Amino acid sequence: MPKPLFRRSELIAAVQEYHRGNGGVDGKADLTTATKRALSNMARDGAIESTGVPGIWRWLVAPDPLAEAPTGLDPEDDSEELDVAEDAIEEGEGSGSVYAYYFPGYKKLADLKGDVRWPIKIGMTSLSRASIRITDQQRTVMPEEPVVAYVRRTDTPLKLERLMQAVLFYRGQQIEDAPGTEWFNSNPNEVREIVGWIFQSSGDKAWES
Repeated sequence: MPKPLFRRSELIAAVQEYHRGNGGVDGKADLTTATKRALSNMARDGAIESTGVPGIWRWLVAPDPLAEAPTGLDPEDDSEELDVAEDAIEEGEGSGSVYAYYFPGYKKLADLKGDVRWPIKIGMTSLSRASIRITDQQRTVMPEEPVVAYVRRTDTPLKLERLMQAVLFYRGQQIEDAPGTEWFNSNPNEVREIVGWIFQSSGDKAWES
């Protein structure tokens, strides 16, 4: 099946439409420059490729960085798995998954202030069960045990992760002073709505083929 094509201008327009339709206002950022940078990163990661025609790109099956990893656990592996919360939103099918987790203290602070959003990390794993492994070194810098609140299984987790992060970036919800680029001011329900919009606007699972 031929890989679907898309125009950069259509991507910008679609994200702007979603942003405005959900109460967002236009910012001062140069969206064309930001989109070019995002597309370059996605091409580097194997999610898309250039067609040779300026402004037109082709979707690819996202690479699976753990495809050749052993199915069992390394006995010398000092990492631990984070448990998915009992009330977490879990949906979809596929060989991998994207997830959202947060620290309970951030949510409690947001509740006290009456805010509906708080810092949430958007990530991906090649495992459908969304087992999120962290090392002892990572755990030492965590203020508390994080809560995995959203899991969306898919065969192209990297591609979906990039799109989710792009939408939140365009909405001005990326946390600039956070370690890494995967932290956003959001909430599990909003994350789920963004995923639903991505699949609906791209023909459900057609883009995963």
